Amino acid sequence: RVSFIGFGVDGQSSVLTSEMSKFATPKGSHEEKSVEYVNGTIYYPGKWTWSTIDFAVFNSYDNKCYQALQNQLQRQRDTTEVTYGDAPSNYKFKTIFEHTDGHQKTLSYWVIEGCWLLKADPSDAENGNFDVSTINCSMRYDNASLFDREGNLIRTTSSEVVDDPTDAYLY
Repeated sequence: RVSFIGFGVDGQSSVLTSEMSKFATPKGSHEEKSVEYVNGTIYYPGKWTWSTIDFAVFNSYDNKCYQALQNQLQRQRDTTEVTYGDAPSNYKFKTIFEHTDGHQKTLSYWVIEGCWLLKADPSDAENGNFDVSTINCSMRYDNASLFDREGNLIRTTSSEVVDDPTDAYLY
């Protein structure tokens, strides 16, 4: 289940939630850095970068999904509404991506912040073709955090205190 907060014109985000076809899990990676020294190379993680999220929605018979996406893209392009200090808050939105079991019970969820659309491309229409029309979208975002069903942040690093610093190097 995917919900958008602060998306497009008020009330339009629920249309996208009900017509969601697919949504990719947030993914990212560290830039690989290295230091050369006499006996070899040491590698360490550099800057973290989030990958784009691709998703698709079914275009409803009344074209409401496409209208909602175009309204969001217009918000992002509308330079008359942008003020210097508040620029990102004028058009960025938040996304909640819930992992659910077969009974719509939330198992865990992602809170994705600082989102903006890169594209919203409707599939080509064809006379005589009665397939469901979809809109393929991509979005970029600033940060994503994973929470368990109770709302606790799922950390990817250990918070365990190491008494002996040499223990950190044992495998």
